[in-house]
Amino acid sequence: MNGVPFPVGPCVLALVVIAVIYDLHARRIPNWLVVIGLGAGLVVQCALHGAIDGMLLWAGGTLTGGAVLLPGYLLRMMGAGDVKLMASVGCFCGASGAFEAALMVCMVGGVWALAEMLRHRQMRAGLHNMAAVLIDVSMPADGAPRGDNGQGTGNTGNTRTRRPTTGTLPYGVAIAIGTMLSLFMNV
Repeated sequence: MNGVPFPVGPCVLALVVIAVIYDLHARRIPNWLVVIGLGAGLVVQCALHGAIDGMLLWAGGTLTGGAVLLPGYLLRMMGAGDVKLMASVGCFCGASGAFEAALMVCMVGGVWALAEMLRHRQMRAGLHNMAAVLIDVSMPADGAPRGDNGQGTGNTGNTRTRRPTTGTLPYGVAIAIGTMLSLFMNV
């Protein structure tokens, strides 16, 4: 994205500010907000780029924004609302802008999580949890190495024990900060 066209910045700002308020208060991002964001994003993209190009930019940004955070949801490191919010933000930015914003969001979220672990003196538990996540991804739940072309033979529903750390972060805040940093860096 070379520069941010006029309605994109204020729309994204309004979307993420409302999301932050809900995430801090209720620790969730409401679906109605995501749906409104997706609808407004489609209207903005079509108004700026025409119907066909606007729909393509909208779809590319939505898929890219959601896809970058989807592994975090699948690994139970964030909620589905966070992924949907990033998809909704992405629909305003197009695929490349959504990718840049999502990378900035991941950096902000990672630094914030690290700072929280240090602040609460939970670095060991946090590293243990990260190792547990990596082991869960690489091995089936029965602990046997994957020697059968990557298909485990045990219970795949179980996960390794994770230690309690500082709790969860309202990741909507990281999405808001990372997205706005990304947009302002492109102005």
